[in-house]
Amino acid sequence: MARKKMTEAEALKAQAEALLHEQQQVLAHAGSVVRQASRELGRVTSEEVVPRVVRGTRTAATTTRDKIVDDVLPSIAAAIGSTLSVIDAARDKRASELTKQVAKLAAGKAAVSKAAPASSSASAGKYIAIGIGVAALLGVGYVVWQTFRADDELWVAGESENPVSE
Repeated sequence: MARKKMTEAEALKAQAEALLHEQQQVLAHAGSVVRQASRELGRVTSEEVVPRVVRGTRTAATTTRDKIVDDVLPSIAAAIGSTLSVIDAARDKRASELTKQVAKLAAGKAAVSKAAPASSSASAGKYIAIGIGVAALLGVGYVVWQTFRADDELWVAGESENPVSE
């Protein structure tokens, strides 16, 4: 009876070793398949995905730059030009003489009516001018950044990258 148990144990051991050998072969084959899939994924990424992303990014950057250069910057420049022309007009001697005369007339009427003096507060024009200045500064900064960045070399793939050995 002991001999029969020994032969059964040996048979089970042999079956276990055969199963282990088969599992090792399956795992080796699975590793090979994973390596091949990884190489193929790298190839597809470099040949298909990267060029599409680059085209999309460049298109978006070009569209944004064109909108800023064609729409935003001219309106900012026009607003700044208008502001500067108003400032130049205010600095004109004739305008200052006219302002003095209007101030004398207003002072005469104020003395007659004895109205309370108006409080001096910040006008909306001051905040508009500050906003225009900040917007102009941001626009100029963006244009300078777009001009000096080297985007031509960002996605250039070397010829020896991803060598596929088959």
